[in-house]
Amino acid sequence: MSRLFFILTLIFLSLACTNSHAQAFNYHLNMQNENLHDFGVLLKSTEETSFPVSFDKVKSWQSNLEVLEQRALFGGRYWLVSELINHTNETQFVLYPYNTVVNKIETKLYSESGTIQTVTTGGEISNEFPFHYGNRIQLNPNERYLLVTAFESDFFYTPIKFVIKPEQAFKKLVVTENLVMILCFGVGLVLGLYNFLIYLGSKDKTHLYYALFAICWVFAWSHFFHISDQLFGFYSSNLHWLGFALTPLTNILFYINLLKLKETHFKLTNGSLLFGVIASCGVPMAMLFPSFGFLWATIVTGIALCLGLYVGFLRISEGFKPARYFVLAYIAMAIPNMIGNLTNLGVLPPSSLNLYLLGLIGTAMDALLLAFAVADKFRLTNLENIELNKNLELKVQQRTQELEDLASELRDASEAKSRFLANMSHEIRTPMTSIIGYADGMLLGDIKPTEKGHAINVILQNARHVQNLINDILDMSKIEANRLEVELIEADMFRCIAEIESLLGKQIRDKGLEFELNYHFPLPNLIVIDPTRFRQVLLNLISNALKFTSVGKISIDVSSKNEKLEIAVRDTGIGMTKDEIKSLFTAFHQADTSTTRRYGGTGLGLNISKNLARKLDGDITVESNVGSGTTFTLELGLYTTKDTQWVSCLDELPQSKLDLQSIDTSTTLKGKVLLAEDHPDNRKLITIILEGMGLQVIAAENGQEAVQAVLDHEFDLILLDIQMPVMDGEEAFKFIQATGVSSPVLALTANTMTHEIERYLNMGFTDHLSKPIDRSKFHKKISHYLNLEVEELNLPSGEFEALQKNYLQGLDEQKELLNSSFKNNDLVALKRHVHAIKGTAGMFECYDIHNYASQLDELLKNGTIEGVDVTLELLIDSMCDAEKAIL
Repeated sequence: MSRLFFILTLIFLSLACTNSHAQAFNYHLNMQNENLHDFGVLLKSTEETSFPVSFDKVKSWQSNLEVLEQRALFGGRYWLVSELINHTNETQFVLYPYNTVVNKIETKLYSESGTIQTVTTGGEISNEFPFHYGNRIQLNPNERYLLVTAFESDFFYTPIKFVIKPEQAFKKLVVTENLVMILCFGVGLVLGLYNFLIYLGSKDKTHLYYALFAICWVFAWSHFFHISDQLFGFYSSNLHWLGFALTPLTNILFYINLLKLKETHFKLTNGSLLFGVIASCGVPMAMLFPSFGFLWATIVTGIALCLGLYVGFLRISEGFKPARYFVLAYIAMAIPNMIGNLTNLGVLPPSSLNLYLLGLIGTAMDALLLAFAVADKFRLTNLENIELNKNLELKVQQRTQELEDLASELRDASEAKSRFLANMSHEIRTPMTSIIGYADGMLLGDIKPTEKGHAINVILQNARHVQNLINDILDMSKIEANRLEVELIEADMFRCIAEIESLLGKQIRDKGLEFELNYHFPLPNLIVIDPTRFRQVLLNLISNALKFTSVGKISIDVSSKNEKLEIAVRDTGIGMTKDEIKSLFTAFHQADTSTTRRYGGTGLGLNISKNLARKLDGDITVESNVGSGTTFTLELGLYTTKDTQWVSCLDELPQSKLDLQSIDTSTTLKGKVLLAEDHPDNRKLITIILEGMGLQVIAAENGQEAVQAVLDHEFDLILLDIQMPVMDGEEAFKFIQATGVSSPVLALTANTMTHEIERYLNMGFTDHLSKPIDRSKFHKKISHYLNLEVEELNLPSGEFEALQKNYLQGLDEQKELLNSSFKNNDLVALKRHVHAIKGTAGMFECYDIHNYASQLDELLKNGTIEGVDVTLELLIDSMCDAEKAIL
């Protein structure tokens, strides 16, 4: 960029020097080649000043006027007095002012013989010559003349050139300049119209902005060559600078699209557009004050030229070939126009060249070269398209192959899910056979009283197995939706592992296998982890080892290496091949159908475990050989707390605080509790539980009643259901906060996702209780906030069965509401009813209803319409089955 400015500066200075030499040379040649301003006298004018009456009075008239040191820039009136002697044999001349646009130039030519010639030209005067100022005058050879000229205008844009030329030479000049002018304007009009027509067909904005740019400069230059008044009889100095003030914006829009500047230089694009808008903002002032318009247009067009050159050279350096023509176009326009601008501003000395015509020629060359740039851009685009077409067949083949591979993957996935459904059917039907069989036996009296305890244990064990299956499926759906969550808290590592040992150690030994738990010290007692997910992963790995091991032993090795907790589960089972290991952690995968038939399982456990391990900043790896067993290694991120102790043996473990605390189960709670729950069965059940703990309970059906109760009573604890009619729990909580209540407020909700619980706590809820209610957790939490511990309350079986029967008898109304909401496509009401059933069914141990309601609630919450009808039908069927069971 600096080299460009250096070159342009040298060009400007050389031209300026050439012009000044020409003036000095012409000054001694003939008066018809000299600028009368250079040797005449400039005089100030007043309103009373008029032309002298005769040749003899000119000198005395001149002596009464003050000399004008510098011509006015922003308009006015001044005089020029020159002495002329015709040393040629010509008599017919033209007095020609050029390089200027003024309102009126009036001249009186006084001769020694006493004759006076009066001529007038200017923007407001009809021209004697087409598209040119100038007047015919007669000068006799060797006769002395005094020329007095009055220049009057609202503006003086440029230093006026005022020459005398022989008439024949001037007519030739007019013809030549008019031909050049018509050619330049023709280039602009034709190229502008051509690109506009192309835009109408292609909708490519490059052509539109080119056409707008061409229209602007044609309109701008036309006022300097008297096009409007010569062709249409209209003249207005207020329109002189309108086109020039709009040219920067149209040109910037053009080169942004031509040079693809938006894709490569976002900030430069915005900066250019900002400058274009600023330049256009000067239009009103330029039209109201033409002299201001001259300065404004000179400045903004000069900046626009420099900015365009910078952008062009930048894109050339980046290898964008059409920018070559763009830069040439800008140079062609910049040289004459910058010379004219600098001359007009007085930076360069006056020139005898017709700077307006040179500026027009430069702009026409710019338009022509820009057309080449546009053509070159689309030539390259066509070449790219041809290249793309050459590769199209190959790309189609590649895409076809990709689609075939995808179809194959989808078929494999469909087959895997079909196998999974078959496995699930087997896995669920097997424990359900025991559950239903023993339950029917107890109802029909086939089970002896002495065997009822065993029957209940079988039902409970198989029900928990089914619950684990459902949990696996739900975890899998969360993984696929990227919604699987972990909660990192401080946990006792040894206690978590001990719980797993107590759950599975006896089962392993009962199968006749050896079981070893080896700690490789030092190990931390407290770690930051999700203890529930930690236990889930270990249970999956150890249960898997137990499933596939018939003889030998299962061992667990716990160690810490490289800031990682490492747990290796080894077995002496059937082992696996390398191919089986590759797809071991794939969802719905099992080694083969025979494995499914012999060992059972859903094929989800290991996939879920690996995902959980990664959520806990770790992974699971496996080593196995057929017939010699398998080793699963669980590696987790090892994060400790300030209370963590590294122990070298089990004896160093600190005794748990829970073990040291004696729980007083003899004392009941005291206090008043507000329970807001919209479902009547839930409300009655929770009220009974709370009253059984010794608490006084006031129940409300909705948030509005809860707020009124807070205003009427003082409570030690408040339980608010979140989704309630009239006023929901969140809105009611805001009102309760506004009353200044300081009692703990617990959110009672079936929404138990981590992000939902965090939102309730961020709102200001003290804590939350999830539905369906876990009796043990419910009692501990209530006792915590009332500062006492109580033993878990077991409702009398008769009273609970009566509540459960009453709840089931009310399902008909719930079914009607569900069907009505679904038929009316009222998804909001449907979601509300489903959520209520989800929270209530679990509390009354109607687990089928609770599970289907949970699935349907999740679909509605995620906005998923697909599958709603099927899940709703399953929910209603489960409600019908539950009703039949009590008859």
